[in-house]
Amino acid sequence: MPAFCRLFPLLLYVVQVGLSMGIATSVQADELMTVTSEPTSKAASSAEASREIQLKALAGTARDLTIEMIGETRYTKNRALVESKIVKEAARFIPFVVPGELIRTPDGGFKAQVELKVSTLSLRKLIMDLGLLSDGQTPVSIFPMLAVTDRSKTLSYRWWNGDGGDPQRQTLLDWHRDLQMTLHRELMRQGFHLMVQPEGTMSSILPMAFKVERASQQDVQEFGQLTGASMVLRGDLRVRESKEVTGAWTVQIKMVVDPVVRGRSVAEVSRTYETEIGPTEVVVKKVLQKESEELSKDLATQVFEAWSRGTLTTTPLRLAIRGQFSPQQLVEIRQLLQRAHREIKAIRERSLEQERVDFEIDWSSTPAQFVEKIKAMELPGYQKKISSESQGSGDGSSAPLFIELKSMQ
Repeated sequence: MPAFCRLFPLLLYVVQVGLSMGIATSVQADELMTVTSEPTSKAASSAEASREIQLKALAGTARDLTIEMIGETRYTKNRALVESKIVKEAARFIPFVVPGELIRTPDGGFKAQVELKVSTLSLRKLIMDLGLLSDGQTPVSIFPMLAVTDRSKTLSYRWWNGDGGDPQRQTLLDWHRDLQMTLHRELMRQGFHLMVQPEGTMSSILPMAFKVERASQQDVQEFGQLTGASMVLRGDLRVRESKEVTGAWTVQIKMVVDPVVRGRSVAEVSRTYETEIGPTEVVVKKVLQKESEELSKDLATQVFEAWSRGTLTTTPLRLAIRGQFSPQQLVEIRQLLQRAHREIKAIRERSLEQERVDFEIDWSSTPAQFVEKIKAMELPGYQKKISSESQGSGDGSSAPLFIELKSMQ
């Protein structure tokens, strides 16, 4: 084989690594997902085959992961955009490509196993920037339910109760607008849209069941169906007299973001501030002007990180593994699980006992598919069997799914 042919795969790899240097710093803190592909080529020379196989691996991986994130329907609708802006730009989120040895196929062509390291966070950010995570070309929507309370005057403002027309609540309405507009700006910077509701408009069409102090999870889901929002932001801004300084005020702000499809919060912030001495309408506004940007930025960043990890549309399921494992083996098992199933968006150890470890897994499919795929999977280096404790029960939601592993080393 000519020297150039032998060196071409290495040269191509070096070029790809060089191209990825510009994005390396952005993915250092991101946990890269390993994807293995095995394309084929009918090129006449090994050099041409190696190049074609690696390009096929890049394009196929970029396309498959994009379809997994946005769905077949959106891909079909936006095929040209995906192919030109994502597939052809795969190096932006696939910084490392490791080609394997070329193998001749029976038809005279070539095949090779290619290992790719994918930054799913970078891919999701690109998809969001292109507007592909929503049905239209608009950012993902968040429905706000911010309550404001002035305890010293025993007044509260909740827009969904139609309180916007009460002149006694004008100061509370101003605080609400200040905080909401800052949230809107910071969420937009991360690719999300806070649905700022005109007072008296949305509240007038809401069913009476929604006009409560705090909405239940069922209410949140119905809000999502009613408005088309993906998430609901529930928050409280409370003002009371300071216990430390006479004439000053304590401002407490707590906000939580919940996906409408399930009850597990994906972002939460809580802060307490002390104002200067003065009337509430002046000093509380100063605190909001000074502090709300940092607070909103923190919340928006948490929402973006949760969305980037793919955990907004997942179900938390439990997997219990029996066996004797070293700390290094537990790390290896976690990695093997994530490589075996793309549906696993995150995996965390929840409890560790003698001969048993419990994992909580963010799973992007159904519990039934979770059981089916875990039972069918193979973990290299380990013998696996389904624990008798899980027979007839244990789908990961109502009870953990049990498996037993034994190291073959």
